[in-house]
Amino acid sequence: MADAPVNIEILGPGCPRCNETFRVVKHVVESAGLDCLVTKNESISRMMELGVMASPAIVFDGKLVMAGRTPKADDVKRLLGIG
Repeated sequence: MADAPVNIEILGPGCPRCNETFRVVKHVVESAGLDCLVTKNESISRMMELGVMASPAIVFDGKLVMAGRTPKADDVKRLLGIG
């Protein structure tokens, strides 16, 4: 992928689904050798700022790309344009 996101945020209150989303995204990024910073953010104000209505949510460089479900590795690869 030519324009991989530099910052990937996983937003959610810290529930098991949010933790699993973080794990899946981090695994895909590391397995693909992408130079991305993957962080987990539990801030309600950040979720409100981005208009997140359901968690977990995935944000690429400040843009919401998925919300309300735990992705599979293939979903994340598709979002990153590598699958």
